[in-house]
Amino acid sequence: IRLLLMDLHISSTTMADEKEPDEKEQQLREKIASQKTHMANLPTLQSIVDETGFTSPATKARAQLIKELSDNEEQLELLLESKRVTAVVRLQDELHPPENSEDCPICLETIKHVNCMTIRRFDCCGGFTCKQCCDERNKDEEEGLADKLRGKCPLCRGKMPREGDDKESLTRALEHANKGRAWAQMKLGTWYLTGMNGFALDKQKGLQLLEQAADQRYPDALFMMALAYSGEMLERDESKYMYYLKEAADLGHQSAQKRLG
Repeated sequence: IRLLLMDLHISSTTMADEKEPDEKEQQLREKIASQKTHMANLPTLQSIVDETGFTSPATKARAQLIKELSDNEEQLELLLESKRVTAVVRLQDELHPPENSEDCPICLETIKHVNCMTIRRFDCCGGFTCKQCCDERNKDEEEGLADKLRGKCPLCRGKMPREGDDKESLTRALEHANKGRAWAQMKLGTWYLTGMNGFALDKQKGLQLLEQAADQRYPDALFMMALAYSGEMLERDESKYMYYLKEAADLGHQSAQKRLG
């Protein structure tokens, strides 16, 4: 019932947004309407080609008009999709906190959308802090104010894997992945899919791990699945690419939202 009510709420809000287009949307709609009216009064491209030839100035001018109309229609489509994503995120925040929000264990500030752009994950215990707390800790270490904690996790106080120690990182990531932790499954899956960090390329195993993380609706995993199906790692699959991209965007993943315009 709650999902149905949320869908109805989203639909009504989207309809309201469509009734009150912003300035950019209005300009695009007016431009498209004007272009269509203008082109309706012109001969078709085929008739111009038949009369003047394929490479004539008239043919090129007509083709340019078609291209400009197509570009504007694409811009409008991307703008509307971006507004849809924004509306979904806003409504989700209004109805209930984002499902992937957490409080930073150090500063206690709420991290609205937990993903690789908002937190710093520690392989030792699997915990994390917000990026700001991590940056402040790094600054303290650079200034020699955190010698006692140098190389130690700020949460469990355990020794963190050294930078570039792929073997140790793999061991820790495997431990967490075997416990079903989505962030570790996503990390390993990406390494196998790309052959990074000394991992042998294994697309089948990498995809399996990414799917396990994506099934838990982990935003970074959803976005990585979109990248995989964009053609960067696997054969391009447009429907899967858009599905995972929208899923990640709806959970507040900024990179996914940017790709949607």
